[in-house]
Amino acid sequence: MSLERFTRGSALRTALLLVLGALLGALVFFAGAAGTVLRESPSRHAGGAVNRALLDLLDLSTYGVAAVAFVLVLVLDRVEPFGKVQKGLALRLLAVLAAAAFASHEVITPQMMSLRDRLPTLIDLLPAGDPGRKAWGRLHGFSSGILVVRIATAAFLFLLLARKRRRTIATAEVPAGVPPAA
Repeated sequence: MSLERFTRGSALRTALLLVLGALLGALVFFAGAAGTVLRESPSRHAGGAVNRALLDLLDLSTYGVAAVAFVLVLVLDRVEPFGKVQKGLALRLLAVLAAAAFASHEVITPQMMSLRDRLPTLIDLLPAGDPGRKAWGRLHGFSSGILVVRIATAAFLFLLLARKRRRTIATAEVPAGVPPAA
């Protein structure tokens, strides 16, 4: 791309996609690496503590990315206007992304940690039918589901915002009886 084509709009779009792409990469990396952390840690309890710290960092990062992306979408819309559907969908997806991070950070993860602290022993040592272990499994399922929602939302948002509006060239209609210019 030549420097003549590098505009403020392309710089804003690049920044927006970079921020969203970094978040998407971090979410996918965490989803893939969480199991490895549990397997390679000295204990699953220690691995769970590491995963919790990483998840907290991911939640806080999602808040920041959602806020930055919100501002960038609004500024980019002023420079290179989005279509109504594209802009509306982008803002709604950013709200979903922030809400999912909030659900993970403020609702599900604290409940998981509270349950873990109340259990009489490590989760892995509880029998499969134990109510505490079942509750843990249910909360972990919610947490994993929220992570999948965040990944899907970030991916769709990235694809939505990467798409530029098609430019149309305005043409004037030639009046009847006038020969077209060569």
